[in-house]
Amino acid sequence: MKLLRRTLLATPLLAAPALAQGFPQRPIRLVVGFPAGGGSDLVSRPIAQRMSEALGQPVVVENRGGANGNLGLDVVAKSAPDGYVFGHVNNAVIAVNPLLYRNLPFDPARDLTPVAIATVGGLFLMVPADLPVRTLPEFVALARSRPGQLNFGSAGQGSITHLAFELFTQQAGVQVEPIHYRGSAPALQDMLGGRVQFMIDGINLAKAQVDAGRVRLIAFLGDTRRHPHFPDVPTAAEQGMTELVVRGWQGFVARAGTPEVILETLQNAIRNALNDLALQALFASQGTIPRFDDRAAMARLIREETLTWRPIIERLGLRLD
Repeated sequence: MKLLRRTLLATPLLAAPALAQGFPQRPIRLVVGFPAGGGSDLVSRPIAQRMSEALGQPVVVENRGGANGNLGLDVVAKSAPDGYVFGHVNNAVIAVNPLLYRNLPFDPARDLTPVAIATVGGLFLMVPADLPVRTLPEFVALARSRPGQLNFGSAGQGSITHLAFELFTQQAGVQVEPIHYRGSAPALQDMLGGRVQFMIDGINLAKAQVDAGRVRLIAFLGDTRRHPHFPDVPTAAEQGMTELVVRGWQGFVARAGTPEVILETLQNAIRNALNDLALQALFASQGTIPRFDDRAAMARLIREETLTWRPIIERLGLRLD
């Protein structure tokens, strides 16, 4: 009886790892907090497709645009910690939003855990090709000559594109009107339609329009070095704005408390997806730089982003409800 009782007591402790080792046994949802067709979507969908092949279960992308990615992240934060729901993030959503928003319905540090980094890079300042400027100084001069008459297309209030805009206008000393959209894709459409005169965003969104000659890249903000896929585009630092540096990366998170073996399974599926040569070619065609970093590295990046943006947000006086 004692042996039987010990066995029965041990069964619940053994059941969770056994269930985790059989993961996944049904379709998985990948929640993207921005509309379909945007820069986040262009990264998530091809990765999800290859994860499906590796895991033997569909990885279904679910777009939940709104509140600068917070709506999508809230879905992940309130999901069961079983790996069947995980979320796409960029550095702003996971590291900057907690500094900006007063009343987030979740606590990223408590409710979410890193899975993996998938891409790195930076943002570009871009304009429609019919705008008569080709350099950052020329664009600043145009903005100064037309105070309040130029519009900026933002991926959403509090997004990394919005923060980059605030940095730019402060450092350039220009008055430009921001228009906040529910993601980058509609902002780009309005820039092509003439309502918006410039954007600061990731290149994968606009690469096709750049190639078609409809969008012109003015400056790379991502680093002190030029973007490897666009070596002819000078950095903002090269053009005199040495503090206008806005890096970008994208990755994935899961519900805190998800078993380690499931997190490892998701992480390895993302790693395998990024090793796929066809995916690498697709990302290269979009100007996206794939780079796998594990959960520990992603946690470090989140801490670094928080330390970088906290004083900037305080200096700009930005707080959102």
